[in-house]
Amino acid sequence: MTKAASLLSSCVLAKPTVGGCAWCGTVLAGRRRKWCSEKCASTFWKNHWWTLARRAAKVRDKYRCRLCGNAPPKRPNRRVLTTEKAFKEAMRVWRAGRKKIRLEVNHREPCRGQHGTISCAHHLENLETLCAVCHREHTASIPRTKTMRDLVGP
Repeated sequence: MTKAASLLSSCVLAKPTVGGCAWCGTVLAGRRRKWCSEKCASTFWKNHWWTLARRAAKVRDKYRCRLCGNAPPKRPNRRVLTTEKAFKEAMRVWRAGRKKIRLEVNHREPCRGQHGTISCAHHLENLETLCAVCHREHTASIPRTKTMRDLVGP
């Protein structure tokens, strides 16, 4: 059994049925074997694969921090700026600002190292977009659990 198949059997969002779509349960038509549509397949991966879930959370939150409302600066448009020199200066300013106001996606319920695996910890309900400052403050406010390194000592 694959990791995705075992995840589908235990995921609270999936409604699989025998002979039906693995995500919504709709009867499969034609040559389809697992998903009734690309929408169901896409929804499954957006809720379980970190890279896609992170992107979907940013799109859902309209690329703004959920706590303070900050948004990163928009990339300069070459067509709007009249000269090449103005465009290059605007790009320099944009790159500098992008480093300071960066968006990150936070797990409300910490996932503790599951970023590289397919997991229900990446459900969109568990994700929120935060700026780097708010994410740092949020993470600092979470009580730290003891790790093996803490138990063994230096």
